[in-house]
Amino acid sequence: MSESTRMMLGGLVIGIAIMIVLVMKTKVHTFIALLLAALITGLIGGMPVADITNAAGETTVGVMTAIKDGFGNTLKSTGIIIGLGVMMGGILEVSGAAEQLAFTFIRVIGKRKEEWALAITGWVVSIPVFADSAIVIFAPLVKAMSSVTGISVVGLALSLACGFS
Repeated sequence: MSESTRMMLGGLVIGIAIMIVLVMKTKVHTFIALLLAALITGLIGGMPVADITNAAGETTVGVMTAIKDGFGNTLKSTGIIIGLGVMMGGILEVSGAAEQLAFTFIRVIGKRKEEWALAITGWVVSIPVFADSAIVIFAPLVKAMSSVTGISVVGLALSLACGFS
């Protein structure tokens, strides 16, 4: 294994560790922790901070450009879907429609089968909608169903996620 490969793998391990510590121990927002981890990973991996152009006109991409381009490409492919999903989830939550859906699912599937109701819903919804968008849309439903039934949010969310996958 070459020295540059070792540096990159070491930077990756250190970046992941820093992100975990920042999120779990210091309660730094996940987005900020991700940006800092990406910056540290790139720097330890041997990337320059900014783009460098040599005399021959060849450009070495810097960490800042790599982070910016990676974020931009991610938003380009899913940003609009996620944004609309967040808006739809907000509408469901504020209008009370999420709670009404929770009552309807419980009534149709039956009491004490809420996990199955969400798993089936997730399976049906995942056919036309990306799972990441569906999670954003149905998060208020999971919260509403948890408050109505007293079942753990985590258990209901896992049931829904299993249905999505």
